[in-house]
Amino acid sequence: MTLFAVRLPQHQARLVALAISYHLSRPGSEIDPETLSNYRHGLTELRPALDTQLNGDSAVLELSPLQTTLLATALSSVASELKMYSVFDTMAGQSRRPRSTAPGFDERLRTLFPEVAGDPDYASQLAGDIIMLRRDLPLGRAQEVIKEQREAAAARRDRKRWWQFWRR
Repeated sequence: MTLFAVRLPQHQARLVALAISYHLSRPGSEIDPETLSNYRHGLTELRPALDTQLNGDSAVLELSPLQTTLLATALSSVASELKMYSVFDTMAGQSRRPRSTAPGFDERLRTLFPEVAGDPDYASQLAGDIIMLRRDLPLGRAQEVIKEQREAAAARRDRKRWWQFWRR
């Protein structure tokens, strides 16, 4: 099984933790569209592994190709959310209304990055940091591995039924 070891400085580890939280707060985010069941090894597994390393200088994650792809998508999604955060903060004003539609996102953001409470525009800077982090992920190679795995699985299925030529 192919795994990608990724070492993240503390700031980037916190960004990844935020992205994972955002991803997991969305209903259906861990459901495989092909099988309609939960991913066997999705981002749910990464959250506890990463949370235990957040207070250190850096964090090390071993990502499967699927996890790399899901993380890249989560980073893109949370970057969009962070770009709009200051606008939603201005609209909410002094109310306790959440600044995000994702449950728990505001609390997680302010826990990981307390600077946002005093300066909502700091969220825009975090969005830029997330975009740079996403570029460093081995996403291209992960997608190649996933494609190779699907092709190998299809070849195994075809080989098993070689004698059932009428079903092809």
